[in-house]
Amino acid sequence: MISLNGIKLPKKFLKIMRRYENDKTAMRDCGIAYAVDQIVDLISSGVDGIHLYTMNNPYIAEKIYESIKNLIKL
Repeated sequence: MISLNGIKLPKKFLKIMRRYENDKTAMRDCGIAYAVDQIVDLISSGVDGIHLYTMNNPYIAEKIYESIKNLIKL
């Protein structure tokens, strides 16, 4: 999919993928941390809203929400 779209993944993201590719739990937790970092950056830049697609995984949605709930106005 990446090669079809001609995009390049951020170096930080690739480092995470390489380091934790064989540890499913660590990969999940790093993915959550990476998403939270992006959301904090977006919120601090003044975006009007954020849409999360968590592949119907309530655990991930809850962890992200718990990390950012004090930063957002619902």
